[in-house]
This record gives sequence, structure tokens and C-alpha cells, in this order.
Amino acid sequence: MRLLVLATLTLFASAPAALGQAFIKEKHPELGVPSFSRPRTFEAIPTRPGEPFVKLVYTEKLPDPKKRGAEPRLFRPEIKVLVIDRPKVESGPKDADEKAGPQVTSVTTYAKHRMLGGWETEHLGDGKRSRGFVTSRFQLRPPRKVRRQYPLLGYAYSWESPARIVCVLGLCHENDWDELAKLFEDVGDKIKVADPADSGLETKKLERYYRQKRLSHPEYRIGVRKALVDDWVAEDTDNYIVVHHTKDQPLLRKVLRDLELLREEYMRRFPPKADFDAVSTVRICANRDEYIAYGGHPRTAGHWSPSAEELVLYDAEKAARGQRPDDGDTFITLYHEAFHQYIHYSAGELAPHSWFNEGYGDFFSGATIKNGKVRKIDVNHWRLRRVKTVVGARQHVPWEKIIHWSQARYYQNGPANYAQGWSMVYFLNTAAVVREREDWAGILPRYFEALKERFALEVAKQGGPTEDAEEAARIAANDAAFEGIDLVELEAAWVEFVDGL
Repeated sequence: MRLLVLATLTLFASAPAALGQAFIKEKHPELGVPSFSRPRTFEAIPTRPGEPFVKLVYTEKLPDPKKRGAEPRLFRPEIKVLVIDRPKVESGPKDADEKAGPQVTSVTTYAKHRMLGGWETEHLGDGKRSRGFVTSRFQLRPPRKVRRQYPLLGYAYSWESPARIVCVLGLCHENDWDELAKLFEDVGDKIKVADPADSGLETKKLERYYRQKRLSHPEYRIGVRKALVDDWVAEDTDNYIVVHHTKDQPLLRKVLRDLELLREEYMRRFPPKADFDAVSTVRICANRDEYIAYGGHPRTAGHWSPSAEELVLYDAEKAARGQRPDDGDTFITLYHEAFHQYIHYSAGELAPHSWFNEGYGDFFSGATIKNGKVRKIDVNHWRLRRVKTVVGARQHVPWEKIIHWSQARYYQNGPANYAQGWSMVYFLNTAAVVREREDWAGILPRYFEALKERFALEVAKQGGPTEDAEEAARIAANDAAFEGIDLVELEAAWVEFVDGL
């Protein structure tokens, strides 16, 4: 699958880059970049975990909203530093590793296989030589069908040796090309490249730190800390490493505390099949703009990424005229996404059906945590009004359909489906009529147990966690959960319950 390397197209206001741009020098010897000059108008953004080529990311700072005269940008300009290690030439069939996908061995193949739709490259010429590297410059364009939606241009300044490529890649809206192309070229020209330096001293320091802390999975935690940029900070708990860029210490302390308390609640309700000590990463961006620049969708306040194994959200407090900010959205999002993160690991690294997964995420969003305990789980106010409207008009999805829906189908008409999923899980957990019926009360536990057991069997049988293994586990979970259940009767009781909320 091609990866999207474009940030979300959003309207930003930004001052134009001034002539004679000032630069800030950085050192990244572990990347083979002993000197890098970052434009002062750009700020560092963390790279996504597991990203094989993009090692550094910078995006143009947003202007001070109090200042006038800023020209609007239709796309927030970006500068990326790519490192492409070229494979050694070995004898053998060319298709020996077809499953790995197309190889990236140059700027051209990176643009073709890693940029949305397959970008085209135009070679602008070669340049100077230094330390065994020779420079090349390229202009990049998206294909026509992509350009209609993302009218962007790119400039690549590449330092190439037989073994590796270090490339400065700048992206901007085509309206800003005349202004920014020279800046992108200057950044590429100023970079110093060399063979990667051994970062053993930093690693040894972190190893000593974790030996003293005696926390689980120190290698994983060290990797997270070594990827920190600028003034991002990491803090550890027993089961999490929280990477943050917020100055709100009370909010941070509450996040660290609540994560562990909720995990205890998750484990009580959903005990994992085997020993479970996975360390989970939680990233707190400073604000919505930083969250979007990192790859978050503008219509979300947070998300769990199974591929990156990261829960990402932003500090959604709203400071206004000296009043105490409302941090409710931050924790509703945290409690929801932390469930997705937990269930991913405890079920064997697969996602349950969306009615169960999203429904339970919203269920835990109603948690009240006080004095070191999860005191109660109440109504989720994000979902209540919507589900009462839908059910009141009898426009909800029949249970016999929604319990089988894929994630993609569930996301269609998402607000209504999310609200219904929450109310289904809330009903099965709290309704008196459910407690009185042993077969109904066992639906949720049966689903989770069957999901774990069938997935483990399928992984063993198929030799790995394939998509077929995941789908077989989900089907088996639904079959076990609703075996012998009259769904029409169950749905009627749920409708009555929702009407009475």
C-alpha cells in the first residue's frame, strides 16, 4: 500500500518566508547528518514510528494570530529529510522478495512508490561532490488526478553515494512555489552528510537509566526516547511511555495516573489470554495544529494507530480570558482510544468488530476516575443525544446487520453508527433487563473469549496473523456471542432502554 506523505490540506495563515532566511543549526550524526540548517520559520514534528525513510520532519510555523498582514497558505509547507540505504547487489532471482513490495533505491522510486498516487520527478541537474556523495536536484509533481485535490509541488535536493541517499524534500502549494523553491534548495545545499556515527553513548546512558528504574521492555522505551525531537519529553509508567509536548503539568499528571487505573479496569473486564506486559506509547501533541501536522485527521481529537502502535491525541483544553480550561474532550478521547490500544494487544493484535470496539471505546469515555479508582462509568454525553434522535425516529440499523459490519461500513454515517454502538454496549453492561437474563448478560464476555481463542488457533494454523485469520476470529466471536439469542427480542429491549435514557 502506498503511504500518504502529504499533510492534510488545510487553510493556514502564514507569513511569507523573508529573503535572507535565518537558520538554526542542528546535529544528527546518528543519521549521517553531522550538520543540518533548519529555517528559523520552521518547527520540528516527530516522525511516525516505523517510518523507514523519513527521518526528520519540519513544518512552517503558524503565525501569531494577533499580528496582521499574514498571507494565507493553502498548504502548510513541509521539509523532510529522507535517508535511503541502498541494498547490496546480490545474485539470485529478482522476484525473491515480492511480498516486500517495490524497492525504494532512489528519489525517483521514493516518489513513485511512497507518495500519494505516484509522483513524477524531473531531474534538474547534478551539483557538487563531497565525502563520496554527489548531489542531484529534482522537481516533483503529483499525477493529474491527485493534483486536482492536492495542487502541490516538491523540490528534492539529494546527496547520493553508492550505499545511501540523504535527501532534503520540500513540499508546498503550487501558489507558493516561486517563493519557497529557493529556500528548499538552500536547505539541501547547506546540509552536511557523512557515514552514520555510532550513537552508543546515548544508548548506554539510557540503558543505565532503565536498569535503575527496573521497568519492563527497556529496549522499546529507549527507542521511543531516542526518537524525541526538540523539546518533546517522555515519561514512563509501569505500562506506558507518554511522549508529550504540553506545558500543562496537572493535565499530564492526570493522564499518567488515569492510564494505569483504566488499564486495571480493562484487564478486569477483558483478561488477556496469556501473560500481558506490552508497553504502549501515548503521544500528546501541544494543540490541534500540531496534531494535524503529525497526521491526525482534523475531525478527530485523537486516534489509535495499530501500525505505528501509538495512541495520539492533543491537549484540547480551551483557555479563554483567564478562565480554567475545559479539559473534558482530552480525557473523553484518551479513555476511548486507550481501550482500542489495550484490546489490540490483549486480543492478540487484532481489532474486534466495530460495534464492540468503538462501542466499548465510547463506553469507557464515560468513566469517572477519582481518588485512585474508576468510580463509575456513566452515559457518554457525546453520543446520547444522537442515539436518542435516531432510535426515536426508528432510523437505527437493525442489530442483525450492524454486528457484522466491517470497519469501513461502520464508518459510513459514522456519528449515528458510533452512537448506536455505544448504546448497545452501554445497554448490555447496565440495563436491568440484561442482568435478569443470563444469555444476554453473557454476550460481551462470550464475544471476547471466542475472539481470543479462535484468533490464536487461526494464527497457528495459517502460520501468522493474516487477514483471513482475523476475519475468521471475528466471525467466530459473533457466532459465540449471539448463539441462541433472539435478536429481534434483544433489539426491542434495547430500543425501550434508549428511549428511557
